[in-house]
Amino acid sequence: MTQDPHHSPAQIIAELPLRGLYDYWAGKRGDRRWPSRDDILPSEIPALLPYIVLADVLEGSASEEGAQFRLRLVGTDVAFGVDPTGLLLHEAVPAGAYGDHITALFRRGAAGPGALYSRTRYDYADVTGPRSIARLFMPLSGDGETIDKLMAGQMRDRQIPADLSAWQANPPAIAEDVELRLP
Repeated sequence: MTQDPHHSPAQIIAELPLRGLYDYWAGKRGDRRWPSRDDILPSEIPALLPYIVLADVLEGSASEEGAQFRLRLVGTDVAFGVDPTGLLLHEAVPAGAYGDHITALFRRGAAGPGALYSRTRYDYADVTGPRSIARLFMPLSGDGETIDKLMAGQMRDRQIPADLSAWQANPPAIAEDVELRLP
C-alpha cells in the first residue's frame, strides 16, 4: 500500500523532512502494523539521514514505564557537538528534567500504535540551545509483533555553535507545544 502524499496524515507535520520521513515509514509499513529495520534502506532516503536516530528497544516489549534504548545511529544534524552512538539513552542525556523528558518521549514513541509527533519548546537562560525541537518517533518490528527498534527523526529550529550539543543541554523549562499520534 502506497501513501498518497496529497492525503497523508503527515500534513500536520510542519517540518518537511520529518513529513517525508513519516511518508517513507508509512509506505514501508504497508498493511502491517510496523515495518522492520530491514525495510528501511538508507540509500532510498539520503537527504533525511542527518535527521535520523535509530535505537534498539531493550528490556522486552516497549512500554511507557520501562523500555530502555541503545542509540545505534545518530544523524549528523541530531548529534551536533557530540556522538552518542552506542550509548544507552540515559547515558547520552544529562540527568534531571531534560533526561526524564527525552526518555519519556522515546518510551511514548516506542509504545505505538502508529507514529508519535512531538514539538517541544525549551527555555534556556543563556540562549545556547535550540528553542524548539520537533521529533517524530516510528516503531519498527522484526517479527511483526514486538517493537524492537525505534526510528526517530529530529529537527531543531535554529543553528547553534558546533561545540554545543542539545544532548548535553539541560534547559530550565520544557513545554510540549504539540504531541499527537499518527496512524
